[in-house]
Amino acid sequence: MAPSRYTADINLDEVNTSHTLAILDVPPGSLVLDVGTADGSVARRLVERECRVVGIEVDPDAASAAERYCERMVIGDVETLDLAAAVDGLEFDVVLLLDVLEHLRDPLPVLKAAANRLRPGGRAIISVPNVTHAALRLQLLTGSFEYTETGLLDRTHLRFFDRGSLERLVAQAGLTVVDRMRTSAGLTETEIPIDPDAFPPETVELALSGEDADTYQFVYVVTAGQPRAAGREMVSLGEALQRRVQAADRVRAEAEAYVRVLEARVAELELEISRKGQAELDARERAVWIEAELNRRMEEIEHHHEQLEYLKLDLAIKNEQLSELQAELTPIRARADQLERTLGFARHRLVDRASAASKRVPAVHRVLKRAAERVGYGKG
Repeated sequence: MAPSRYTADINLDEVNTSHTLAILDVPPGSLVLDVGTADGSVARRLVERECRVVGIEVDPDAASAAERYCERMVIGDVETLDLAAAVDGLEFDVVLLLDVLEHLRDPLPVLKAAANRLRPGGRAIISVPNVTHAALRLQLLTGSFEYTETGLLDRTHLRFFDRGSLERLVAQAGLTVVDRMRTSAGLTETEIPIDPDAFPPETVELALSGEDADTYQFVYVVTAGQPRAAGREMVSLGEALQRRVQAADRVRAEAEAYVRVLEARVAELELEISRKGQAELDARERAVWIEAELNRRMEEIEHHHEQLEYLKLDLAIKNEQLSELQAELTPIRARADQLERTLGFARHRLVDRASAASKRVPAVHRVLKRAAERVGYGKG
């Protein structure tokens, strides 16, 4: 088996994957042999469902990552291992061979050995890619067969399966198919680059014909028991979704039970708090009152600070206005002083002229005297 190059973060809400379909088909609490564990993504989800897992992985690095989820990890090539000895003769409720058979040189002996590790009534779950997908059909029509890093034409695939070849392999291993499921992908939804517009419409229509044209992987559940009167047809995603709903109901019931436990614990804590007495409650209320009073005082201080800033601003404006008035008053005062000096000079000249005239004409003296009195000079 080729070294694992695969990691996956499995979301159980995404039912259109082989890993999800397989995990949901494993009964909770099962003992599971996971052949080709890769990084342990499937094993981790199984452990979450209270399963016990024994893993087999050829890649030591991948095995190291997966062993935390496994009770036992066997590192080796499943095609060369003595499977019974490798697991100490354990028998399992479920054996998983997910995306494994296509990597083997001869998958039949491995499938038989896996079947021998099943308990009575146990099951094996197999997934393989579908080599008859419509994208592969169209690629072959172009004369091309190009491997990809992963997917339908993964470069490490040694065997290729359609539904018929998988059915024959299961029958050769002495197993009976009890459940047929599949995942689907559209013509342009795989790793194979296909442009439908590059083909005649009737060719595309022919490639898309048939029940497996959009089948991406076959997911089979098989058992070593006797075959049923009639095998089931391919399971639709609707039925797979129903399984997911049932699983979700179980998880919800567990969650509700856990919530009830938490509610009981909360009630106990509330009772414990109440028993600490009113004193603690009063202290909390006092602390709340002090905090409120402190906040109120801080608000008052902030208000006074705002008023002070407003008064400072108003004073600055008034000082500026006063400076402007003083600047305007200075030239007015200078003009008044000049007028006062001019008026004084005129008074003196008038008095001098009146005095000289009075000496010549007494009547004129009297007239000038009265005029001088009108402009501000007193008697004498």
